[in-house]
Amino acid sequence: MAMMEGNRECGIRHKFVVKHRDRLPNVYPEAMDRLIHWCSIFDAEGMAPVEGGASAGNLSFRTPPGFIITPTRSRLKTGLDWKTFVEVVRTEWHDYVIHVLGTQAPSSDSFLHERIYAARSDVMAVFHGHDELVLRHADQLAREFRMALTAEARLFGTKDDAADTAVELGSHTYIIRKGHGFVAVGRTLDQAGELAVKIHRRAAELARR
Repeated sequence: MAMMEGNRECGIRHKFVVKHRDRLPNVYPEAMDRLIHWCSIFDAEGMAPVEGGASAGNLSFRTPPGFIITPTRSRLKTGLDWKTFVEVVRTEWHDYVIHVLGTQAPSSDSFLHERIYAARSDVMAVFHGHDELVLRHADQLAREFRMALTAEARLFGTKDDAADTAVELGSHTYIIRKGHGFVAVGRTLDQAGELAVKIHRRAAELARR
């Protein structure tokens, strides 16, 4: 299973309309600190490799009005603070519009995060990464871990991709997006991050055989 070229990080990524309602997101100090921590881990572990000048991946956590998410075309390893993030506070599915607090556009996968949060009240964090090792060893990993796989490879950022991936995730906490990467979810940021690292490191072990 290989990465679809159209799912690599490059160029203008988001396909929805962004409406900025304020220049800064609300502040959630503890959760934002953990998000910065896991952004750095994703970078260090190679789960959000730099592609086309930006890190390939997006991480978020739930907030009372919506969710905090990394901005599109961001670098996950340097210069992150609470002002870096974007808070999605409203979505309009029919018109494919996102209302945000923050100066930047949210991740191109924002509607996927929104669909998962809407379907899963137990989920407080959604972490997506690009991981060639996980894609390469997807079948073996699926035999070893309780996880879901998407039915097919799809171009990211579309309504179909967001809705179908959220449905295919179901009650699982991890899904491999064929031709794309993975999504790990959890009741906490640490739970989602630790699961992503665990499966990534197992994929690395398989690659060394």
